[in-house]
Amino acid sequence: MNGQKEFEKIMEKAERIALASAVDNTPNVRIVNFVFEASKKVLYFVSTKGDPKEAEFLKNSNVAFTTIPTKGLAHIRVHYATVTKSKKSVFDAADMFIAKMPWYKENIEQNGNEMNLYEVHFTTATVLVGPDKALSVEL
Repeated sequence: MNGQKEFEKIMEKAERIALASAVDNTPNVRIVNFVFEASKKVLYFVSTKGDPKEAEFLKNSNVAFTTIPTKGLAHIRVHYATVTKSKKSVFDAADMFIAKMPWYKENIEQNGNEMNLYEVHFTTATVLVGPDKALSVEL
């Protein structure tokens, strides 16, 4: 089984991740929609401006995440990643979000000016394809 191909397939199909952060030894997990730009090896998600998670990211940019399976058990887990506010706007990434999740168009049109785009950077991922079947992938 090819770990890279499984990684790409899951990142293309999954729409949500559970994103974990921690500040002052207090963990916090939230579910966010995402897109992955394979050519740049960057995962993008949006946040409402002023949301408490934005303050968390400023205090500690280290995060972890797992994709939420849409079907079956296959998913991706990343233990060591960093999150930063993107220099791009939500509108710059709109085409990627809409191509993956057409229903997201209305959200961007109605709320885009109140959203910030975030980037998650990582170099290693674990692809879990079944019970006791894990593949490591280097980006």
